[in-house]
Amino acid sequence: MKLVSKILLSAIMIIIACTSLGVFATWKYSGAPIEEGEADLNLNYAIPDLPEAVYIVTAWDNSTGNQSTVINGYTGTHLRSTATLSSSNNSTASAIVRVRNNANETYAFNAVKYQTADYSNEGIVYVLPVLAHGDEIDAGDYLDFEVQFKYKDNDVASSNVLNSFLNFEFLPLDELPKQEEVAVSGALGQFKNIINNIVADDSLQQLIDQMDNYDDSDRANGSYIGNVTGASDNDVILLEDLFQGNLTLNIDGVETEVTIMIKRENIDGSTNTGDTNGNELTIYMTTDDLQKTSWWGTQTAPVYASVFTSYDKGETWTQLGEMYEGTAAIKQYNGRPGSGSFDTDTWKSTGSPSRTIEQIIANLKNN
Repeated sequence: MKLVSKILLSAIMIIIACTSLGVFATWKYSGAPIEEGEADLNLNYAIPDLPEAVYIVTAWDNSTGNQSTVINGYTGTHLRSTATLSSSNNSTASAIVRVRNNANETYAFNAVKYQTADYSNEGIVYVLPVLAHGDEIDAGDYLDFEVQFKYKDNDVASSNVLNSFLNFEFLPLDELPKQEEVAVSGALGQFKNIINNIVADDSLQQLIDQMDNYDDSDRANGSYIGNVTGASDNDVILLEDLFQGNLTLNIDGVETEVTIMIKRENIDGSTNTGDTNGNELTIYMTTDDLQKTSWWGTQTAPVYASVFTSYDKGETWTQLGEMYEGTAAIKQYNGRPGSGSFDTDTWKSTGSPSRTIEQIIANLKNN
């Protein structure tokens, strides 16, 4: 067997083995773009795992002068790179990313997402000169876009190197969320993992134990917990630990904080569902700063709500319906007039008719 054939056969076997284990195969690549399907005997380019609806085909350095962007790997729509700037305050490193829509429907760009741990240098920011929320890519089409890396506010940072892992998220056009939904969807996904013990074998019990420990957390009872202003340090620390960075997300270069309240109460009116006492778990989420601009009257903030119930006395939890958009009155955490928190008892859905979360779930069951 020829050497070339042996190398290609070995590469195929490695890819098959990794795919069967649920691992994606990634090789480093930098330089000019490699066309999709083009062979490279050095295997120095990134091969996506089973292609997603939209996935990165290739990416390459587009910098000039003594700045550069090294593409360290990619899979799906996630790009890992190292940008190195010069000592000039207007230095710019650049990369071109090529994606393909492998689906049979139109997709649109939603946002760039990453967690703080995946972005090594806050003194360097990224910019998308052309790509914007809502930009479309038709079925079967390719799309090239540029991502630039620059010093924040044109101030030379203490380090000129940025290692980042960015997710350029594309969604079906008819599922494209509003901008404020982007951040809360990450928190919602993590909440599902917490209450189903995916985060840890006892992640749900950790949450319940902290809710029950209300005497030491300055709460009136054990039916709620949150990370709002005024919440105890113990509550905030536990929630940050369980949510694993999903309460702070950088979206299109802006760090977004997600404020949550988790309630334990009977939402569907049945004692046969939920926990052993018939209670559902509801998470309320907002990216609003929760600051009242006037002491007169009631001010509201946009708040999203999702309800989870259990059919096996709290062993596993299932979402009822979808994530619902609504509003809630801005108040202090102690329920008094002021800022920093919101009153879940005042939550009502947007649109017409406006409904409480109990009415929404009742209507869902009746239909």
